[in-house]
Amino acid sequence: MDFSSEQLEVENPVTEFPQVPAFAVDFEFHSRDLVLDDGAEFEMWSFEDEQYERGFPGPTLRVQEGKVFHATVHPSKGPHTIHWHGMEPDPRNDGVGHTSFEVDGQYTYQMQPEAGRPGDPNYGAAGTYFYHCHVNTPLHVQMGMFGPLVIDPVVHPDYPVTPGARRAFVDGPEYDIDTEALFAPYCVDPRWHEMNHADGLSGEDAGLNRFEPRHFYLLGGELARRPAGRERVWSLSVLRANVAGGARKPTLLRTVNANYLPNIVTFTDAAGVEVPMAELISHDGRPFRDTSVPGAPALSCRDSGYPLTTSRLAYGAAERYDMLLHPPAPGRYFLRVDWEDWITGAVVGTRIIPIDAT
Repeated sequence: MDFSSEQLEVENPVTEFPQVPAFAVDFEFHSRDLVLDDGAEFEMWSFEDEQYERGFPGPTLRVQEGKVFHATVHPSKGPHTIHWHGMEPDPRNDGVGHTSFEVDGQYTYQMQPEAGRPGDPNYGAAGTYFYHCHVNTPLHVQMGMFGPLVIDPVVHPDYPVTPGARRAFVDGPEYDIDTEALFAPYCVDPRWHEMNHADGLSGEDAGLNRFEPRHFYLLGGELARRPAGRERVWSLSVLRANVAGGARKPTLLRTVNANYLPNIVTFTDAAGVEVPMAELISHDGRPFRDTSVPGAPALSCRDSGYPLTTSRLAYGAAERYDMLLHPPAPGRYFLRVDWEDWITGAVVGTRIIPIDAT
């Protein structure tokens, strides 16, 4: 209680050692009643910019390794921060109020994602992340104060890139830009969406230890086609995937677990039979590499001869996976996401999305 009550709130913190950014964005706080894809309406809090006005989740950010990035937050309805989940900037720019400050007026976060080096597991930041408010974190994230962050790799001369494709990390596999997609499991406990900014921070029992969701969603879609505009909820309805062995590079599916329950993700055919079509290539922004020989280049698992291919994936809150999809033949497949109760393991919610393979 005492630790939470003594957080440093600063109106306009100063960005130390500012550099000229290659990319900059301004975030405003918004609070709106939004209708989600099952017709339910909730008060949602999130970040907005000029492209994604009062939408949910927050704006999609895409940054390249090695380049300086600025994000300026303008809070309202109390102090907020932006935490870059999985990234490692200095504490001042990490957005955790306990180690720096909470922002009342505005603050410009600055970071420079580390550039990758081929074969070296100790360098590089390319991958899938997300950002979120780190003030009264459980409540503010449930209210919607988060958004996707993608770090693209530098292009290394030893690993050129095919037109229309991109690499997942500096020496990683190529994927098809056109069908690249993201999905984020998310669920809503309606009781939480009646709470206020600081509920629970003074030690009172606000019920933040009881999360009982009643609505289950899959946010996201194709990254190149996220709809812009005012008060839009980005909901996943269908995926496209390139067939294994075809002329096009495989489809990259990025996933961010944006809820508080464990999820089981399963890929099946039209008859419900599981299909091992997902090749896991990285987890939490870290590529899967063969590091079994000290001092030798750590190749990706696929380049080492043992791709990590599966039909089923289990993961929990805030985890991220990147996977290449390899449907074995043209046709319709399905992505099923189950939400499990923390205690009993019972399935409490399910969403199924078609995957059209061509």
